[in-house]
Amino acid sequence: MIKLKNKVILLFALFSLAIILLTNIISNILIKNNFNQYIKGTIEERKASIIEDVSSTYNYGRWNLKNLDKIGLSALDNGLIIKVSDTDGKVIWDAHKNYGSMCQMMLDEMNSNMGKINPNNKDEYVEESYKINKGLVDIGTISIGYSGPIYYNNSDIMFFKALNTTLIIVSVLAIILSIVIGILLSSNISKPILDMASSTKEISKGNYNKKLKCNNNIKELNEMICSINELSNSLQKDEEMRKMLTRDISHELRTPLTTIGLQIESLIDKVWEPTEERLISIQSEILRLTRLVKSLEELSYYDSDSLILEKEEVDIQEIIKSLVINFEKQALDKNIQITKHLTSVIANIDKDKISQCIINLLSNSIKYTEPGGAIEISLLNDDKNAYISIKDNGIGMESHHLKNIFKRFYRVDSSRARKTGGVGVGLTISKSIIEAHGGNLHVKSKLHEGSEFIIVIPLNSL
Repeated sequence: MIKLKNKVILLFALFSLAIILLTNIISNILIKNNFNQYIKGTIEERKASIIEDVSSTYNYGRWNLKNLDKIGLSALDNGLIIKVSDTDGKVIWDAHKNYGSMCQMMLDEMNSNMGKINPNNKDEYVEESYKINKGLVDIGTISIGYSGPIYYNNSDIMFFKALNTTLIIVSVLAIILSIVIGILLSSNISKPILDMASSTKEISKGNYNKKLKCNNNIKELNEMICSINELSNSLQKDEEMRKMLTRDISHELRTPLTTIGLQIESLIDKVWEPTEERLISIQSEILRLTRLVKSLEELSYYDSDSLILEKEEVDIQEIIKSLVINFEKQALDKNIQITKHLTSVIANIDKDKISQCIINLLSNSIKYTEPGGAIEISLLNDDKNAYISIKDNGIGMESHHLKNIFKRFYRVDSSRARKTGGVGVGLTISKSIIEAHGGNLHVKSKLHEGSEFIIVIPLNSL
């Protein structure tokens, strides 16, 4: 199986190679076309220059053959074969007659050069005739022949070879550079992925202490790294809560079982008499165990996906009024004042389960509000939702507890929870009930100032 790093390098190199080849092909075509246009222009300039030079060799009705010979040889060097005739058609100077072998060698060389640049083009010998004028007087005719439609001399071939060599060198350097960039890029991508893979392996082994740095310059990778860290933190907290649950439930079970066992053993050994007081003490411990088991059963029920709601049109105000009456005795015992700000709100809800949620929240408020404190219950609504607020001025919580408060078995203070008889499932059950209705449960709290739980329930949840 190929490694991600090698695959990224390979893909990047192949992509770069394809781009470079395509660029070279297009560049070569464009350069060749422009170069051919340049050659055509150069040939026309050479022909015009030769005609002008030949015209200058005619003076006082005579041709200067020596100068014509020089012009003819120079034309041959530039790939042109000339023949000069007077007005009567008499040949004054002819490169084919004077330098026939040189002409043939030049044509062969031009054909060879054409094959080096345009191998698919077939050269044909082209001969063009032009009038020679001296001022306004017609003094003869010049025929200029060459390997057409265009030809390349040795300097043109050298230029083109140098250009192709430059393109090849640039291409090779570009490929090397692309491979280097590919290596750096793949390392930048693969390293954090390998780190994430290593981290997830450690998490699977139960090692949650290895954290990755969330400072990658690639947004998506950085989000993945941060998500893995959050997952590790969450699993670590769940593991701690699981251990705490095991410890706390063991304690909750061990204490009453030990008490019951010792008392029954004493009764069997007739150390104690089976008085009503001792039997009531045994019964209270059994009831304590029963409450614990019931709490666990309720959590299993409300935390499942198969929670069934039996909804009906209910006035939430009447539910709250009835429940507050049930808690008046507990509030009175602690001298806690309960204030209600209620309006009639009709909603399609499961009455019993919403009652259970409000009971859990109101019970907590009374438990954790100091004697002489106050609890305020409010109910209002808008077009879509009903809002129930249960606010107290009790002991409150520190902010770092708020994100975990609804997790199963989470307790702000384990020792305090045991004193109040809780196992840390009430708020979990409450939130599950509200979310099953399509709503939400929020909390606001400050240490030593109190807490506020806000229930949001859709009025017409399906």
